[in-house]
Amino acid sequence: MFWKGKVGIFTQVKAFILRKDLALAIDCKEPTVNTNTKRNPYYGVHVANSKDVEGIVKLLNGHFEPANSKAKTAVTAEWLKSTFVDSRAIWIVARDPFGTVRGCVSSFECIAPYPNSLGGCSSSSVQWGIVDWFCVEPLWRDMGAGSQMLEALDLVTYRVNRRAHVFLKEGLPLYTSMKPQLPFYSTFLRCRRAGNPSVVRMREGTGLAVYMYHTVEKDSGLPLVRIEGIRTIGTKKEAIEEWEDALDKELPPCWVFVSGADIVDDSRGWKLDSPIFAYAFRWIPGKWFGSVPHADII
Repeated sequence: MFWKGKVGIFTQVKAFILRKDLALAIDCKEPTVNTNTKRNPYYGVHVANSKDVEGIVKLLNGHFEPANSKAKTAVTAEWLKSTFVDSRAIWIVARDPFGTVRGCVSSFECIAPYPNSLGGCSSSSVQWGIVDWFCVEPLWRDMGAGSQMLEALDLVTYRVNRRAHVFLKEGLPLYTSMKPQLPFYSTFLRCRRAGNPSVVRMREGTGLAVYMYHTVEKDSGLPLVRIEGIRTIGTKKEAIEEWEDALDKELPPCWVFVSGADIVDDSRGWKLDSPIFAYAFRWIPGKWFGSVPHADII
């Protein structure tokens, strides 16, 4: 089972038809430590610490992207260390008996995808997370490490009150023969070449919201970044052109990606990229099912 906090299709569809508000999935069992699971002699699953940083970086840069991908992961130890503070990241790793990291997955704190009453300022309010960087070294796949890391992540995040998670899946949708998982939102990404050769690095003050993929194009070495686009229906053509111009003037040479919900000028060379699916774990979108989530999510 991919994730024990997933909600069935019937529940999701029923909540949408009844126009219910976004809510936690109270029918999902509270995660517990599975004392019946035998210790695997090939790996152990642990909450990551600073000693795992270099191992995680090596794993992700070597195996996060498929071997035939045109992109290559390019995370750094400095960035990964910063996630523990900047994103309140929780990393789970699978280590072999010699301490080598063979698998990892993370939960980054994030904003709620839709308006709701689950958040707030009180310390008891429910926190939101996004599951990212799920990776298992090829020779260690199909041994249970992935499932055990997800279960550990579910347990740890639940204990710290991060009980609502979003999982993004690029490419093919999630599917299990026992219980298919229904995405609450899906779209296609679009991309184009952008940037100014005279700009050498990403910088603040450009008026653009940039989300780093920490990935580069293999052939050119150009970084891949997601840009928060324009989603307001009725936006004037001049505003769209100004935004498009900023992509070419304010950024270093790069590939920019936007959500299918964003408005672009098709004459600027935008190409259709891969589909992306967003899944809800331990929460039910209700009336928001199928709606465009907050731009911080996708």
